[in-house]
Amino acid sequence: MNQKTKEFREQLADYFVKSLEEKQLGWKKNWITKLPENAITGKKYKGINSFYLSLKMMERENKDPRWATFKQIQDKGWKVNKGAKGVQVEYWLPYSFREKRSIPWELYRASKDKEGIGLISKIYYVFNGQDISGIPAYQEPQNREIKPGEIIAKLEENMKITVLNDGKNSAFYRPSDDSIHMPEAEKFVSQYDYDVTVLHEMSHATGAGHRLNRDLSDLFGSSGYAYEELVAEISSCFMGEHLEVQQTSSHLENHKAYVQGWIQAIKEKPETLISAIRDAGAAANYLEYHAELITVEEYQNSTKESMEAPKAELDKPVSELDQSVARKKEVEKELRKHGYIPDKNLISNIIRLDQITGKTNSLPDICQAYKNETYKDNPEARQLIKEMGREFQRQESISFQMQAAEM
Repeated sequence: MNQKTKEFREQLADYFVKSLEEKQLGWKKNWITKLPENAITGKKYKGINSFYLSLKMMERENKDPRWATFKQIQDKGWKVNKGAKGVQVEYWLPYSFREKRSIPWELYRASKDKEGIGLISKIYYVFNGQDISGIPAYQEPQNREIKPGEIIAKLEENMKITVLNDGKNSAFYRPSDDSIHMPEAEKFVSQYDYDVTVLHEMSHATGAGHRLNRDLSDLFGSSGYAYEELVAEISSCFMGEHLEVQQTSSHLENHKAYVQGWIQAIKEKPETLISAIRDAGAAANYLEYHAELITVEEYQNSTKESMEAPKAELDKPVSELDQSVARKKEVEKELRKHGYIPDKNLISNIIRLDQITGKTNSLPDICQAYKNETYKDNPEARQLIKEMGREFQRQESISFQMQAAEM
């Protein structure tokens, strides 16, 4: 994992922690029901990208779930509104270190020998549809109303799981016999309260060994138990597209004790949140498929098209073949070729411009953009180009003075 990706994940973790500190369990009170999607491809964002963009949509009160990179916006002839702020997303792609180029996912998956190829990450900025001029008006999809009871019936049947009303005053999932135990429905304020509690326990049931195989062995009150509760909380957010699950008073009361534990764990290790989002995404996909809300093809594609790398790949140490290092060397070489000193800030700005624009920018490209103000609709890109233009002029001036002194 390169430094930019590490910083992005820490930024997401900090953002979520602040939300927890300020709102406690109310952080998901106004959770959006339209999950973020790419404005060009129509594909839903996955994992941490979906989670982070959803949080930002809540904060900004965005009604349009569509997002696009600056390059996608430019290619369509649209424009970013003045003052609009982009949001970072993380993208993983297969890369051939021997050929020094990205390769298709199909080729990566089909390769039995992974020597010389791996996964690299890139950070892009995306802009919401409400901040884009020229984009067609968003068309609300016609979704049928789905009731929790309908989903529970399908899940019981397709997951082959038993729901028993013998839990007295507790609701829980028991992994040993793959069963959910609930108090009598009459003990709940409403049928809705009962149903959403069952769905919460269904989220835990996805972690069984014969399903998604999460560790469900931790005792009540432990950090592992709190982690599993966080997974269930986030998975209900991802399910929000099909079913708007509101937080009941009993749910808030039962889970308020976990908040401080989540805050502490995420502060100490930001990857805790990343792992929980990954597990929650898998749980939500599993529930959606077994509730017959998505097709088998959609379920299979949801795991293949995730913008997340597999856990094993994410845990690998960064090597010198990481693309960010390779790009740094290319920039240094090009700067020297054109007679410039490879200043650290200059290199950093060029690489940052690559990330914002979604392409590799050569020095002639940058100089042309500086003269023509190509990125006048992208404040961050425009500022970077101005800074680089001034640095080029400064170095050229010093070089000219040195040559004159020698004469």
